[in-house]
Amino acid sequence: MKRFWSIPLMLMLFACQTPKESREELSLVGCWELRLDSTDVTEQVQLPGTTDTNQKGYPNNDKEETTHLSRPFRYQGKAWYQKEITIPENWEGKSIWLILERTKPTQIWVDSIYVGSSDHISTPQEYDLSAYLRAGKHHLTILVDNGLSVPPQLLDNSHAYTESTQTNWNGIIGDLKLEARPQFHIRRIQVYPHADQKTVDVKIKLSNPFEQMIVAAVQIEMEAFNTGLEHHIKFNKNIVVQQDEIIFQIPMGDDALEWSEFSPTLYLLTANIQGENIQDSQSTTFGLRDFKAEGTQFNINGLTTFLRGKHDACVFPLTGHVPMDTAAWRRYFRIAKEYGINHCRFHSWCPPKACFEAADIEGFYLQPELPFWGKMEKGDTTLIHFLTKEGLQIQEAYGNHASFVMMAIGNELSGDQ
Repeated sequence: MKRFWSIPLMLMLFACQTPKESREELSLVGCWELRLDSTDVTEQVQLPGTTDTNQKGYPNNDKEETTHLSRPFRYQGKAWYQKEITIPENWEGKSIWLILERTKPTQIWVDSIYVGSSDHISTPQEYDLSAYLRAGKHHLTILVDNGLSVPPQLLDNSHAYTESTQTNWNGIIGDLKLEARPQFHIRRIQVYPHADQKTVDVKIKLSNPFEQMIVAAVQIEMEAFNTGLEHHIKFNKNIVVQQDEIIFQIPMGDDALEWSEFSPTLYLLTANIQGENIQDSQSTTFGLRDFKAEGTQFNINGLTTFLRGKHDACVFPLTGHVPMDTAAWRRYFRIAKEYGINHCRFHSWCPPKACFEAADIEGFYLQPELPFWGKMEKGDTTLIHFLTKEGLQIQEAYGNHASFVMMAIGNELSGDQ
């Protein structure tokens, strides 16, 4: 694909570096060039945002719609977003990743070189651009397709897409950035709490391009927050890294603090791995809790609880897309709790990280769902493979959150059991 704009846009850079984590970020928030696939017109838009929030697309002159939201502008199909970026000199030799927190299926080009594609609609899309970016200026092009880039049933049978609630927007919302990581780095931390045993299993997934055994020191610290009580744990271990995954079982002690709607105590877990010429650190949050079904009842940490739930179909008519900030979701849950509600199921869609973070803090039980309602047939491998992939991604991306206590494989399902 050739570059199709002649007027470069200067990248507004926001760089931050925490010495402990030895990572840097370049924000891609700001002005981008947009070209809709059906036109030859180049326009300027703001990202994060959508064609709706930027008032791009085709004016909607239908004033008699009664079954779904009335969008001022409509657009379904491919939209091309492009921006000139500048990679700092000190990023040479680092692992460079593009983060798109929430969007529709995308394809990526750096300059005229095709990088790849992603169809994650429930979780962030991450692209490894290390092989394509050197210090200096480049053109980053992102194709976002909100048309037939997913199984066609989703367009009318999922609140991740339907016009009746969220709308089928085109754009990128939430975090939008480049991140420079050490070549050897922590890819993800997954925490599996056992409240009855006062322990946690910590699984650290690594990116190790060196293809050799590495002697390293691992330090894991856990600090309680969102509570008036104090609890701190420090765990150290020297290891030989032979695989891309390391697992530890860590006792939290008899004074460990549990999470529930009644006392939503959280822990900040920071893992640091250090060896000769390698160092990286990453953090995550979790709650020490066991949410289980026993017979016909649910319990949290052994205490029988009654789920007083509400249904959420992603109804946000002012923007036409889900809010991506924690403050908006904390307000949402506080209002729900004023009505005695302690549980929310997300009808045929999955909310973003900010929602889980807010529910963790407020003490709210969440049930995300796969983005589909309707008929599942064993022979429809396109649909089944897509939903299976989305389900695994949802669990990996949001599974550490204490509020994530249940999950459904869809809504109002029929077909093969």
